[in-house]
Amino acid sequence: MGWLIGAGAVLLALAALALLPVRVHLTLAQANLQASLRVDVRAAFLRLVREIGLSEKAADALEQVWHRWRERGEPLPGGVRESIAPMDGARLAAMLGPGLRYLARATRCPRFRLRLEVGGADACDSALLAGLGWSGAYILLAQLGRWLRLEPGGVAVAVVPNFQRQLLRTDLDCILSVRLGQATLAVAMMLRGVMRSREARAWLRDTRRRKGDRSGERTPDSGPDEDGDGKP
Repeated sequence: MGWLIGAGAVLLALAALALLPVRVHLTLAQANLQASLRVDVRAAFLRLVREIGLSEKAADALEQVWHRWRERGEPLPGGVRESIAPMDGARLAAMLGPGLRYLARATRCPRFRLRLEVGGADACDSALLAGLGWSGAYILLAQLGRWLRLEPGGVAVAVVPNFQRQLLRTDLDCILSVRLGQATLAVAMMLRGVMRSREARAWLRDTRRRKGDRSGERTPDSGPDEDGDGKP
């Protein structure tokens, strides 16, 4: 009888944990070429806050792409050829699609506030940019309405033309809320979709093998004619 009570308590605890709301608060501040994103994740008594410099991330990504382009075709250390085909983005999206769609349906957006300030070389350019900004903002809202459950009372959009100087400034305040159990199920669906694909499994296996080959078996101080123990 005791084990039944214990099992029931565990099931109740898991059910309460699955119903636990997880809130993600996104704050984007962008001014011309500088942009930063603040992510605040809360679940019960747990909280995770992180500041991300999007400008630095973009610069690092461009630098990596540039290095990969320059090193394209060069053999890897140890005579290993760069023969792993990149993962097809369309197929990967198809694998993750069911989980992402379920997560989007389960997520609601109680707050979406967007303020866009644009300025051109003269008043005509500023007015034209403001009109384009309104169009882009409502296109974005329409797409988000298809993916997420937007609460009408929490949506506020403003596009302000600046007739004094050229600039592009964006301020976004968005809150997303989802149940922990639904988020966990969505992640499980995405992992299941990826692991069911033979192509994805082969790509992951070859990626791990390539990383192992790049690490090599020689120590940093060993010469080209020595093994990992420094012996010829």
